[in-house]
Amino acid sequence: MWDLIGKVLPGISEMMNIHPMLVHFPIALLNGFLLMELLAFILKKEELKNAATWMLYLGTLGAGATVAAGFSAASSVPHNEEIHAIMTRHMYFGITVFLLSLALSVWRLTGIKKGAPAQLVMGFFMVTIMAFGADLGGLMVYKYGVAVKAVPQSEPHDHSMGGHESDDMDMRGMTLEDLEKEKKKSHDNHDHGAHEH
Repeated sequence: MWDLIGKVLPGISEMMNIHPMLVHFPIALLNGFLLMELLAFILKKEELKNAATWMLYLGTLGAGATVAAGFSAASSVPHNEEIHAIMTRHMYFGITVFLLSLALSVWRLTGIKKGAPAQLVMGFFMVTIMAFGADLGGLMVYKYGVAVKAVPQSEPHDHSMGGHESDDMDMRGMTLEDLEKEKKKSHDNHDHGAHEH
């Protein structure tokens, strides 16, 4: 079965765990909940409140699944002490988001109509915490390469830079800042007198 999935969705088969795939659901749904809740509060529209409620329920399920997958990921990916400290803070943010979304969901399920402003404030708090958690997740992936396979380095692929062909420069290990400097240098060294203006 896994072989079939790997042939149809090769990106998933290369993942060390499914946590990175699941995080998008609570992020989208809980942000959507907050937006719908805010619009429902401002416009006093029950349909928007209902949409917000369903986004909250689905976002809570997604947050629960994401936290569970995160626990599995934390024990399965290699990491050092520095990354472990970031991972622990990321985990606490994720658990807090799940518990807040669960509390809001239970509040909604009880049918208590009072407290809309308090639910809105709680929603803002939840989404803010989620942003901090997501930032730490991005830091682990994009700075430290946690759970990411290294790209095999071969001959650099030649891309056009600003309309001018780049020289055969080795772009491995270059930062965005380095690339911008190379682009400017390439542009400055280009013979502009050869063009008709």
